[in-house]
Amino acid sequence: MNSINNGYSYSKICLGTWRMGGDVTLNQNNDDQKDIDAIRYAISKGISHIDTSESYAGGKTELLIGEAIKQIPRDKCFIATKVREYNLFYDNVIDSCKKSLKRLNTSYIDLYYVHKQNPNIPIEETASAFNKLLEMDLIKHIGLSNVGIDTIKNYSQLLNSPIYAVQNQYNLVCRESQKKGVIDYCKRNEIQFIAWRPILLSYPGVVDPYYRTGTYKLLDEMAAKYNKTNTQIVAKWLLQQDGVSFVFKSSNKEHIDEILEVEKFRLSDRDWEILDKEFPVQKDLGCTADGYFELS
Repeated sequence: MNSINNGYSYSKICLGTWRMGGDVTLNQNNDDQKDIDAIRYAISKGISHIDTSESYAGGKTELLIGEAIKQIPRDKCFIATKVREYNLFYDNVIDSCKKSLKRLNTSYIDLYYVHKQNPNIPIEETASAFNKLLEMDLIKHIGLSNVGIDTIKNYSQLLNSPIYAVQNQYNLVCRESQKKGVIDYCKRNEIQFIAWRPILLSYPGVVDPYYRTGTYKLLDEMAAKYNKTNTQIVAKWLLQQDGVSFVFKSSNKEHIDEILEVEKFRLSDRDWEILDKEFPVQKDLGCTADGYFELS
């Protein structure tokens, strides 16, 4: 499961937590214990990298992670969280980080991301705050999310530490980071590329974003050939790429096991290429909302 980036070992499979505790705001009826148990289960199965954001469920998701990991040795967990685009002024970044630390009940964050760019805030100011957080030992590594090559280069010139990770949407349908060279750039510069929404193949007009049997004939055929689920084929197409990891969300232990089973087989080079070149729906842009991605 582990690979090396900037001299550090990391998991190729990471647990996402979007919609644990709610979505943009907290869900009063959320089954908190189920989410906590899922995080602990994932860690027990070897998924050390837990990904979240200050904005998930209005901060509650970070609280759930803090509860989940409090009995687990800290060095067994790799915690990544993000500061949102409306908090990228210097003082706001520092304040956001400290609030995340408190909710996560930890003294440091392993990987701290800029969640999304804000064209109205100079990146020099944001980068300066991240450098200060490094100096204070409140964060260990820096990441960027939803970015293109130019922004990666600009931050690289301003930060006192190499960029550790870039997290963009990437899957069989959403190919922007592949088509526009972001993944290759990250690989050349020893930056971990992490795909968010790796499995949900959603796009405007999609018949079934969960690609159940009958949605994509090519996936059905591959799943039958390898005696795997469509989900596992989608996941393996990503994991078989050098330098590419992914973050997936699940509070279901069976689904977590399903994803981990992906490590036990390999697509032939020919079948990987068929999926890559012949998958019937491929979009050069992100598929969530207009203007969400900086890439153009």
